[in-house]
Amino acid sequence: MSKILVVDDDITLRMALSRYLTHRHYTVNDAGSGEEGLEKFRSKTPDLVVSDIIMPGMDGFEFCRQLRGAPEGQLVPFIFLSSRSDVEDRIQGHSMGADDYLIKPFEPRELLAKIEGQLERSRRIHAEIQRLMEKICLWWERWPIRVLCP
Repeated sequence: MSKILVVDDDITLRMALSRYLTHRHYTVNDAGSGEEGLEKFRSKTPDLVVSDIIMPGMDGFEFCRQLRGAPEGQLVPFIFLSSRSDVEDRIQGHSMGADDYLIKPFEPRELLAKIEGQLERSRRIHAEIQRLMEKICLWWERWPIRVLCP
């Protein structure tokens, strides 16, 4: 079961989104601010993050920047879900490291499709990394020195 972190200061939206995703067999953790989102991300790394931009304290852009700056946050799919619909906001979101951007109000099925697409892409990337690591290990087995492989 994939783990999703939902970060939004709107508790009603967080609860509705958590319920919707839980009914679709996702494990959902939620946070009401960027600071809380970083704490929850660090304590239990999710498979995907959905975040608002406009939040008190640390906004979503800064949250994304800090998450992408951490080694464990570099490959986790990140989707902005925001009422900020200007092209400049969307460009900034992608420039900060977001993989996708959806504008509120949104169709839950579209968000679900984006989540599923990002998780599938992430699975393919991890599978390719695993395949390459196995290939490297096979190559190293021909040498007397074991550096990368047990």
